[in-house]
Amino acid sequence: MKKTYRKRFQKLSEQLTHPDLPSHARIKNSNTFSRNRKMPLKDMLLCCLAKKGMTTVLELRNFFKQKKGTDMKISTQGYLQQRKRLNPDVFSYLNDEYLADFYHSSETELWNGYLLLAIDGSKVEIPNSMENRRNFGTSSNQHSKQGQARALISGMYDILNGFYLDIQIAHICTSENELAKKNLDHLKITGIDLPILAVFDRGYPSLEFIDHLETNGIHYLFRLSSNDYKAERENMRSSDEYVYLKHTHARLAKIQKKHPDRWEHMREKEVTRTRILNKELPSGTELVLMTDLPKNFTSDQIQELYYKRWEIEKKYHTLKNKMKFESVTGKASIYVYQDFYAQILVYNMMHDIQRSADQEVVKKEHMKKKRYPMHTNENIAIGLFKECMIKILLEENAEKRGRLLTRLQSEMEQYVLPIRNLPDHERKKNLTNKYKNNQKNSF
Repeated sequence: MKKTYRKRFQKLSEQLTHPDLPSHARIKNSNTFSRNRKMPLKDMLLCCLAKKGMTTVLELRNFFKQKKGTDMKISTQGYLQQRKRLNPDVFSYLNDEYLADFYHSSETELWNGYLLLAIDGSKVEIPNSMENRRNFGTSSNQHSKQGQARALISGMYDILNGFYLDIQIAHICTSENELAKKNLDHLKITGIDLPILAVFDRGYPSLEFIDHLETNGIHYLFRLSSNDYKAERENMRSSDEYVYLKHTHARLAKIQKKHPDRWEHMREKEVTRTRILNKELPSGTELVLMTDLPKNFTSDQIQELYYKRWEIEKKYHTLKNKMKFESVTGKASIYVYQDFYAQILVYNMMHDIQRSADQEVVKKEHMKKKRYPMHTNENIAIGLFKECMIKILLEENAEKRGRLLTRLQSEMEQYVLPIRNLPDHERKKNLTNKYKNNQKNSF
C-alpha cells in the first residue's frame, strides 16, 4: 500500500515554518511572534502537540531533550506567558490543512456515496479554577453541591475513515444542537465537497434542527426518545413509513422563542416529511429511528448504519483515557482550547499511520488464515507515536522522515489484537476505578 500519510507529514512540517503561520497563531489585534524569542513559534506548537499530561517543567525538559543540541533556556513562567498569546485556532487550522489532502483524494471511504459522520457531545473535566468555572460552568452531583468545573465538547467524527474533522468547546449548558450546527458549518472551511450523512443519538431531532439540515443539504439519521413525536408515531400503520410532522402551535412557540429567525419559515412550511422506522431489539426494547434516506435503503441497512455511530463513543474513550485529553496544561481557559485542539490533531496524525498499519496487518493475517481478523493495538500505537512524534516533525530531510515513519508503522504492526464480534448484551453501569490493571497508560 502507498504510505500517503508521508505526504501529509511533509506538508505539516512545511506548515510549521511557513511565513503565513504567525498570522494564524496570533490572537486578534496583536503582533505576537513577529520577532525571535527564546522559544520560537514552531517549538511552542510542537511542545503543545507533544503534551503527555506531565508537569510543565517535565514537558519542557522532555521537549528540549528530544530537540538535540538545544539547552532549555526558557522558564516555566515564560513558556506559560507565551502560551497565553497563542491563538488556539492555529491547531484547528493545522488540522484542516493536514486532512485537506486526504479528503480531496480517492482514498476517502464512503457509505453508498455518502461521507458518514457521527456528531455527539460529551462533558469533559477541566482544571477547577475560578476562570474555568465562570467560562465553562460546573457539574454537580450528590457529593458536591458546588460542583466541579466541566466543559461541553461536540465532536464531528468520520466513522469509516476514523478522523476527527472538528471539535467545538463551549459552556456546559450550551445546546448540543447549536454546537452540532457549528461542527457542520466547519465543513465549509475545510472545503470538503462530498454528500454528507450525519448520524445522531437521542436528544438531537428537533424540527428546527431537521429544517437546518435540510436547508444545508445534509442527510440525517436520528434515534428517537420514547416521547419524541409520539402523536405521529401512534398513527403509523407499519414499522417503516413516511410521516408528516405537524408544525403545531406548541412546537412553533418553542421555535419562535429560541430561533425567531427560522420561525416564519417553519410556520409557512406547516409540516416536515420524514421517515420513521421501529425495530424491536433482542432485549425487548424498541429502537426508533428517523431519517430522510429513501426506501431503497432497507430498515436493516439503516439499523446497521445507526450502530456505526458507536465509533464516536469509542473515540471519546480513546481521547480521555488513552491520550490524557483532560490533563490540561494550566488553570487559564485558553489552555483548555489549546490543549483540546492540539490533541485532536495529534490523534489524527497517529490514526493516519495506524490506518495504514491496520491495512498491512489485514493482508498479513489473511495469508495466515487466522480465526479472527486482527488490528493494531490502539493504546500501544498512541504510545509509540507520542514517543517519536517530535523527532519525526523536526526532521528536515524528507527522505529520513519517510524512513522514520516507515519504521514507526512497522513497529505498530507488531502489536495486534483480534476483532471479535461478541453477542449483544444490555449495557450495565459498573463503578470501577479510573486506573485499571488491564488498561495501563502507554506513555
